[in-house]
Amino acid sequence: MPLTTKPLSLKINAALFDVDGTIIISQPAIAAFWRDFGKDKPYFDAEHVIHISHGWRTYDAIAKFAPDFADEEYVNKLEGEIPEKYGEHSIEVPGAVKLCNALNALPKEKWAVATSGTRDMAKKWFDILKIQRPEYFITANDVKQGKPHPEPYLKGRNGLGFPINEQDPSKSKVVVFEDAPAGIAAGKAAGCKIVGIATTFDLDFLKEKGCDIIVKNHESIRVGEYNAETDEVELIFDDYLYAKDDLLKW
Repeated sequence: MPLTTKPLSLKINAALFDVDGTIIISQPAIAAFWRDFGKDKPYFDAEHVIHISHGWRTYDAIAKFAPDFADEEYVNKLEGEIPEKYGEHSIEVPGAVKLCNALNALPKEKWAVATSGTRDMAKKWFDILKIQRPEYFITANDVKQGKPHPEPYLKGRNGLGFPINEQDPSKSKVVVFEDAPAGIAAGKAAGCKIVGIATTFDLDFLKEKGCDIIVKNHESIRVGEYNAETDEVELIFDDYLYAKDDLLKW
């Protein structure tokens, strides 16, 4: 049975965040980019790419659907221009700035970013939202294998000092904030609990993909106290759409 307790408190060691669709609603900007990219490529089905590639690295999508253009330097340049060219289409996921600022205010670094976007694009989204970037800011440029491979989230949790602990999982409790299937799969494969953000996909879809708790956006989430003895920070969910009953046993 799903949980109904509200508010719901989770004590965690680290939080990892996707960016596009999780911190900023950039999908309209990304869609505009793909449509422009495909204008002079009759073989390139922009609408199909838009439909299936959310959460992928842009390089991986181009390598699959327009391989002649799969040059890392070229792709980095293209993606780095998206915020300037199409940024007017993008807005904050409600509550994201407040939540990130609260995490930044903790006495110890407890969060990281792991995005499929390039470093230039991700940094510009953070600049637009005026969010201070965490120390561990993992982008498409920092991994060999993008989501759904767990490498981005493994880098995040390892960087924060909380690798997978199979002997005692209670000593390494990490949550991933995600909106997309590729990222959800990556987070689960990295041994994390998943906070599904229902910005891109609906509740039933996120439940089907295995999210542990699902929220409409970040407005219902608060950062509680940091416990130096256990090295845990409390996340308080004042409201949520769904939560698995085993969360309270975590």
